[in-house]
Amino acid sequence: MPLVIETSTVQGLTDGELFEQLRRGSSGAFTQLYHRYKHKLYAYCYRMVGNAESTEDVVQETFLKIHRGIQSVKQPQHFRTWIFSVARNEALTHLRRTRHLEDLEGEAETVWDHNDPLEQLAERETTEFIQHYLGLLQPYYRELLVLREYEQLSYAEIAEITGITENAVKSALFKARKALAEKLEPILGSRKSDHE
Repeated sequence: MPLVIETSTVQGLTDGELFEQLRRGSSGAFTQLYHRYKHKLYAYCYRMVGNAESTEDVVQETFLKIHRGIQSVKQPQHFRTWIFSVARNEALTHLRRTRHLEDLEGEAETVWDHNDPLEQLAERETTEFIQHYLGLLQPYYRELLVLREYEQLSYAEIAEITGITENAVKSALFKARKALAEKLEPILGSRKSDHE
């Protein structure tokens, strides 16, 4: 019978080791997976979906699918990208189901590294500003920018999650950044002229 490690021991495991424990049915490993990825998946899904309540549903469904589908993952080195692929599919399913194409609104959970209320307000306004303009992009461009800029995934990981080639990822990211810059130009251009 394979060794199953419980919660207190799984905290220091790598993703690959955690994956192996999950495949063996360790509830402690699933709890650790949840704590390790819940904020990352929430942030990713929030940027895709755009509202807190729907994001909670998408993340919950993502973890259920991860729990049910862990046996389908053949290579532990692809575990992280598989998790984001599941989240991506859930977010896209939600978007299709609700046809949610309005501006991003709601409250993003942000962890503040400082106590100055003015800095917190400025940082929050910047986050909301960026989320608003991300929300104006095509969902495909928004997704690529979120994966690259917010989740810090490599081109190879993004390619694996989205099912396109690395070159296609690079090309689409170039176009996504250009589209975002075009959306921001009227605002940033007017801010520049206000300060000159």
